[in-house]
Amino acid sequence: MLSRCLWILTLLLALPANAAALDPMLAEKPTGAQVALLVQPLDGGALQVSHNADLLLPPASTQKLLTALAAELTLGKEFRFVTGLEANGSASGSNWQGDLKLSLSGAPDFSRKQLGELLDQLKAQGIQRIDGDILLDGSRFSGYERAPGWPWDNLGVCYSAPASAFTIEHNCVAASLDTKGQSQTARLFVPGHQPVSVESDVALVSREVKDDTLCELLLDRGAANQYWLHGCVTDEREVWPLNFAVNDTAAYLGDVLKQELDSRGIALSGQIRPLYEGGEGSWRLLAQVASAPLSELLEEMLQDSDNLYADNLLKTLGAQQGGIGSFAIGVRSLKQILREQAGVDLGLSALKDGSGLSRDNLLTAHQLAAVLGYLNAHPDLVAHRVLPVAGESGTLRYRRSLRYAPLAGKIRAKSGTVNGSSNLAGFIEAASGKRYLFVLLVSGIARGDEPAEAREALTEFERSLLEAVYNRG
Repeated sequence: MLSRCLWILTLLLALPANAAALDPMLAEKPTGAQVALLVQPLDGGALQVSHNADLLLPPASTQKLLTALAAELTLGKEFRFVTGLEANGSASGSNWQGDLKLSLSGAPDFSRKQLGELLDQLKAQGIQRIDGDILLDGSRFSGYERAPGWPWDNLGVCYSAPASAFTIEHNCVAASLDTKGQSQTARLFVPGHQPVSVESDVALVSREVKDDTLCELLLDRGAANQYWLHGCVTDEREVWPLNFAVNDTAAYLGDVLKQELDSRGIALSGQIRPLYEGGEGSWRLLAQVASAPLSELLEEMLQDSDNLYADNLLKTLGAQQGGIGSFAIGVRSLKQILREQAGVDLGLSALKDGSGLSRDNLLTAHQLAAVLGYLNAHPDLVAHRVLPVAGESGTLRYRRSLRYAPLAGKIRAKSGTVNGSSNLAGFIEAASGKRYLFVLLVSGIARGDEPAEAREALTEFERSLLEAVYNRG
């Protein structure tokens, strides 16, 4: 495969700088895959390529470019999510007589530390006991916490963490499986402060047994935040890191809040319960904390391709435009913002979330290129400045097709990977010094019986194609 790609690359260098010149390379796509490639010059370059550029394909995480741009245009780079502790009642000495309300805005970076800061502000006002309930107000968002088209078998892992107003610590629980020792089962470790219940019966097997039986690590989700791990892992590592996506977000936040109250000696006579519509009564603010500014949230989202950040931002767009945030309202708002403020018409696209995780999302290379074109015309935008750089940062630091010369340092792009798709959308500085925007969408990738071999073929296809663009641009 490698020698054939090198032969084709040599051939390409002798061909004219047009779309047809890349046809031999495009013909080497992974078996059964669909490929769209769009290359457009930004400063007078000669190369222009449009191959299947109007084909609707899953964008995966390149879709975060749309969410980032819409959020920055609407909210502004200094926007912060605010989480407040409100009160309905009155103080009597060190007792608060009445209810408290934790007003949640869906801050994707809301942490246990920030929750503690709210309680510290409460305690600083002399409150040692709450004679009432604490309401968790999640009315900022509505509808499902997981979008249509999210793979059911990935819902227990943290890149599928539920997008919810009830967000704390990324709605994610870290754990591990220990394979050391002579036992035939792996030992589970979950930090004691995590309010989840996990049962484990995971067999420890050799690589040969795993390949022969096709066993794998399985996670079943039960009521509230209960999990059952079973299946198998190999003995190739001493520790297998795990990350569980929170299943019941309101229950998890409530349990963390109870721990933080107890650690500060604040007594609660009532209950902690979720509130899905605005609470009645007269509420006054006792304490509040703010998220990092949107500029930092966008950097985290685009550099690390954080799905929760993107989906909570999408719902926030819906809440800003329509008063309440859901996936559907957020998508409608995003399309309207991009059309009216950036001149990007998404036409017949299909969007179901803000992260690109849903397999029901469909975009064309032309639509992604329109967003890139707007970013290029407005280089001061955060969404332009913080794109990962090939071989240097974010999700492109270790991408095997881009890690080495001549592509390392010459490509700034958003990657996108979801079951069967591998995409890139961004900018490339060619050997000539000319700059181009490009979109490469590869969908329908089948791993077959040799997944390692399939990955290598995809890597070589992507590297060879982009090197051809680099050398001819």
